Order: sequence, then structure tokens, then C-alpha cells
Amino acid sequence: MAPDLDLRPGEPARATLKFWVQTCAGCGASAPDLAALPATARVVVESAAYRAWQGPDAAFLRWAALATGPEAAEAMLQAAWALDDAGQDGSAHRLAAVALWGPPATLLQALRQADVLRRAGAPGPAAAVLDGLVAGDEEQAALVTFQRARIVAGDRGRQSLSSALPPPARRPHGSHGATPARAGFWARLRGS
Repeated sequence: MAPDLDLRPGEPARATLKFWVQTCAGCGASAPDLAALPATARVVVESAAYRAWQGPDAAFLRWAALATGPEAAEAMLQAAWALDDAGQDGSAHRLAAVALWGPPATLLQALRQADVLRRAGAPGPAAAVLDGLVAGDEEQAALVTFQRARIVAGDRGRQSLSSALPPPARRPHGSHGATPARAGFWARLRGS
């Protein structure tokens, strides 16, 4: 399946979210790679606040507490996805991810942030991220237009890349130019 507009992968990778972060059974540290924890991890991991996190988003929140910059933002967004999967509201985590990202440097980052803000129920900031964007090609223009329409509609739901981009007309369907099957067993037997 196509990824979401916030770049969460489609199936089958989507269903593996709970395996993206490892959690140490001994100390509770969480990260994609426990062997690569920063030197400052011990102080954070031993804090009461770190150990208090529970629920479907706990591993991602713990990872975010140990990470910095864009990696922390990704962890917060993935915490929102974990809440989504559990039927809970991940809006606060989405807003935290945008704050950790800072201003977008590319069109793709702007489109992603706009989607994250839209899903968090912040249509004003989402629209502001899109203001003044200049699309470089037809697909980018379609993404900007689609995202603006979703913001205006007050849509907070998940949208995939395939729902934003129409199928390309320049690539024919797999059955294009195929010869039709014969009419049936008796027709094939007769050679007609």
C-alpha cells in the first residue's frame, strides 16, 4: 500500500510499528538500537518521569527523551502513530513532533508538516506551512492542492499518497493491449 502523507509506510511495514523500537528488559531504555544509546542515557532512563510512561506510545516517548533533533521528532510522530493504532488521540505527540522539527527546509518537509498539523487539529498552522509554497512539478502541485482541500474540509483523518495523486495516464493498465481470452472450452476445442 502507498504511504500516508505524513510518510508512515503502508502495509505490510505499517503493521510492524511495535517492533521499530527495542526496550531493554532490565533498565527500560528504549531506542531503535540499544547498543547506540548516548552517554547521557543513564541519567534520563533512571528518572521517575521516564519510567512513568506507560501505554502503546511509551517506547516511542522514551526513545524521544533520549534522542535529539529530527530523530526525537520522528520518535514523537511514531508515538502518535502508536496511539492511532490503539484508537487513541495522538494530537499532542504530532504537535510536539512539529515543534522538534522546526521550520521546514524543503517542499517535502513542508507537505509532511502540514499533514501532521492537519491531523493534530491545527488547520491554521497547517495552512500557514503551505502558504507561499511553489511546487516544482505536477505531482507536487497536486499534493499541495490536495492538502489544502483537506485542511479546508476540516479533515483530520489519515490520507495516503495514492489518494492525493491520481494514477498516471502515461502508464497503461497491466491489461492494456492484452488479447481477449477465447470464448470458452468448446470454442477453444473448435479452434475459433
